[in-house]
Order: sequence, then structure tokens, then C-alpha cells
Amino acid sequence: MDYEPAGELDGVPIRVPADKGYRTCSACGGDCEPDTSLSSDGTGVRIAWICAEHGVQSVVDPFASER
Repeated sequence: MDYEPAGELDGVPIRVPADKGYRTCSACGGDCEPDTSLSSDGTGVRIAWICAEHGVQSVVDPFASER
């Protein structure tokens, strides 16, 4: 996945995926809502993108390249 810079927070660079398809429902084309509850397992930050009608559409790990 390619990323683009989105600024920084307290000196830490923030990157976001360049392609916004990760947050689009493949069934209805709607914009999905983020859910970070997958991050509670101690393995780091992961964001699930969930369509209210069709469920989880993708899971993004913004720090995958750092592991």
C-alpha cells in the first residue's frame, strides 16, 4: 500500500494511504466508518473500516512497515 504524508503530531510524521479504496464498501460503494477496537489485543494499531449494512470491508495497519 502506498502512503502520502498528512502532517505530523508532536514531531511524529503522520501518513495516510494514497488510495481511499480501503474505506469504500465493495458491495454498495458507501463510505465505511472506522473502528479501532481491533487494537485492544496488544499487537498495535489496526483500523477496521466497517459498512453499517455489509460489515467489515478492510483492516488497515498504518505501522505495518515499521514492524
